[in-house]
Amino acid sequence: MSICFAITDADWAITKDVFSVLGTVVSAAGVALAAWIGFSGLATWRRQLKGTSDHELSRRALIELYRYRDAMEQARLSGMLGWEFQLSADEAAGLSFAEKNHLEMRKGYQRRLEVLRAAREPIHLTLLDSEAVWDKTLTELYMPLFKLHHEFARYVELTLITSDPREDEDDRSQYREILSNRRKIMYASPDENGDDFSQEFEKACAVVEAYLKDKRL
Repeated sequence: MSICFAITDADWAITKDVFSVLGTVVSAAGVALAAWIGFSGLATWRRQLKGTSDHELSRRALIELYRYRDAMEQARLSGMLGWEFQLSADEAAGLSFAEKNHLEMRKGYQRRLEVLRAAREPIHLTLLDSEAVWDKTLTELYMPLFKLHHEFARYVELTLITSDPREDEDDRSQYREILSNRRKIMYASPDENGDDFSQEFEKACAVVEAYLKDKRL
């Protein structure tokens, strides 16, 4: 009887050791499973957060692109509304007819170019954000648009100089020569297909638009 009890005690001791090991293994497995679930959830949350961030950044960039495109279209309209070029009484005082006409045109284009610059300014901040979050791709895609913007602004500047009756005629003649070697982009073509400048600007906008819309997916 005592032998049976001795064997039973020995078996129980072994059994306890086995259960202890199994408990440790199960506990470790539980910790590992919890850790995996935690990391998986964190990774999912990060993906969702990045997706939301990308969507918001691309949405903001698209709105800024459309405003910039519309500002360029407005800047190249051949006709001007009265509020664009209207002079105050003080500004018009003492001016000849030719001088008044020129100053009105200058003022109108200054306002249009200012609207165009204002539409472009927030884009530069967005480009910094895009470089930090994505890479330099968006900045590079915008370069053709900024180049066309500079071309247009320079053409307007040269045109205003050549038409200014207060400028020396020899200087105006030199600027006319410079202007003659440039393509005429002061006004957008009324043709349905637009002019070369309009087509280039629209094409560059479309490339940026496609890139940003892909980021929203």
